[in-house]
Amino acid sequence: MAKKMKATPYVVGLILVVVLLLVTGIIPTDVSQSIIGGGDDGECDFSISPTFKILAVDKDTGTAVTEATNLWRIKGQTAWTVFTGGTGFAVDPLEELEIVMGITTNDFTDNAYGQMFDITVPCKETPSIEYEVANDEEEGSLSATFLDNDESAAAETFVADQSMDVYVKLQAGSNEYFGNPYLAGNPNVICLALNTTEWDTPDKVYVLGGEELSLVSTPIRHAAVASMKDYCYQLPVINEDSVKIGLKLNSDDSVAPATDMTASIYAANYFYNSDTQNIEFGVENEEGTAAGTDAADTLTLDFTA
Repeated sequence: MAKKMKATPYVVGLILVVVLLLVTGIIPTDVSQSIIGGGDDGECDFSISPTFKILAVDKDTGTAVTEATNLWRIKGQTAWTVFTGGTGFAVDPLEELEIVMGITTNDFTDNAYGQMFDITVPCKETPSIEYEVANDEEEGSLSATFLDNDESAAAETFVADQSMDVYVKLQAGSNEYFGNPYLAGNPNVICLALNTTEWDTPDKVYVLGGEELSLVSTPIRHAAVASMKDYCYQLPVINEDSVKIGLKLNSDDSVAPATDMTASIYAANYFYNSDTQNIEFGVENEEGTAAGTDAADTLTLDFTA
């Protein structure tokens, strides 16, 4: 039979000391969540109501941009709320947010181009953070020039059954962007409307000295013209550094081109998809509503001397 342990004065005294420390709080019984950006002791006071301010600054000039064309929502929710750059909005500390700069749920054109990102609200009364935006170039101000086979600003004539390269030179104004520069790849679109009597399918469209551009679907917003076939290609975002787009064209086997054709250039941006409540990007939304600029920039392809 095992012996019973006696509660000696030493053991009783030790138990009493431990109980006393717990009661007085010298030994902690609970640890609060610690975060970066909390109070001096590293703990977040969840009773505060932060007014979160997102500042928008022009990426090239550093000038503050205060357009009321930005969206935020709590991550995992569907509803978006509009906010103005530099004006605070009330949120809970440590809330995870989705942010889109430069659009609303019904306005995707002619605003400063911005980024899309996730962020956690800092545990402060008046937290703020700064993000850059890019000054948008409107379609009426984009410089677009047709260049002949010698890359001169002149007409280029074709005979029947001829393949030849001509060019389109594109350039935006100083510190301006035609298309959102924060989008991946070549999000803009160029469409060539070619007379089916005089022209065959182009051999290729490419950035001079660079990559070949992929054929894409014709935008819904693009107006079709009788007797013309549209060939649409991806296009890089255009900035103040000019870019030349090569068009390797083929005239009809038996008919020499005798009329000028047209190129339409579309800028891309983020847009709100009303079917999914999510943000996507392109030159239009799922219904053909314009994104980037409210109209295309058009250029005459000069094939008549």
